Amino acid sequence: MLETDILSMFLKEGGFVALFVWMLYSTMKTNKEREENYQAVIEKNQDVIETQAQAFSTLSQDVNENKQIIVQENK
Repeated sequence: MLETDILSMFLKEGGFVALFVWMLYSTMKTNKEREENYQAVIEKNQDVIETQAQAFSTLSQDVNENKQIIVQENK
């Protein structure tokens, strides 16, 4: 009787279990792909930020040099 009850319950609930497992797997796969895309975007943004930081550093040095030239000419 117990075996029949277990078999009956599995037949009733088996579809929902299979659907849940499939949805869980599908969601996890989608999240993994999304996370990989986010990481790629973050890496590209870091490269842009580093390039801009270097450019601003060079610009700052140029401004300081020009400032020193102007101050020396005004003496």
